[in-house]
Amino acid sequence: MSQSRQLAAIMFTDIVGYTALMGSDEQKAMQLLEQNRNLHKPLIEQYRGKYLKDIGDAVLASFSSAGDAVSCALAIQKALSGDPELTLRIGIHLGDITFKDHDVFGDGVNIASRIQSIADPGGIYISESMHKAIRGRSDIQTQYLGETQLKNVDYPVKTYALQGADLPIPEVKEDKELSGRLWTEIQRRGVLQAVGHLCSAITTANTVITVCKFFG
Repeated sequence: MSQSRQLAAIMFTDIVGYTALMGSDEQKAMQLLEQNRNLHKPLIEQYRGKYLKDIGDAVLASFSSAGDAVSCALAIQKALSGDPELTLRIGIHLGDITFKDHDVFGDGVNIASRIQSIADPGGIYISESMHKAIRGRSDIQTQYLGETQLKNVDYPVKTYALQGADLPIPEVKEDKELSGRLWTEIQRRGVLQAVGHLCSAITTANTVITVCKFFG
């Protein structure tokens, strides 16, 4: 029973809408599953990765190099850019994992899976550790998406979306963050309190005017 622990880039891919397709057209779903495997295996091998296993319509792979993992993910999405029937979400995380009996375990696997689940259809999301590992490559562009609380992960994870001609542009959340900061700043400066006093004064003045009119 062999077991080893090592740092690796874990790539998790998943077919968008596969569960619904399986319910409506099982034969078509099985065809897409086979097409997906046939696409992944040679590309993972080409970029020096290990095709670990299928988990339903998901594929789990590991790479000793973060750069190879990203290059493989980009090659997969590029190959599918003209295929409207097979769309993938991809998540990649760099972390310590345990290899045991041709399988892989650890928090790094869970994080890669959860990052994949929030990716845009046709997109590639990566963790902060992956971003640090590839930031020296000028040929890879990323967009910071902020901290995300992933399911079954007890700390927020900074995520990034890879950018490129064949990849979707994530929804920008800066406006929402800006309005939140603006509200905090208004509260800090006491503007809300001043507005409250003004409203109270106006209410009092209206009451006095009403009473004067009544007795006048």
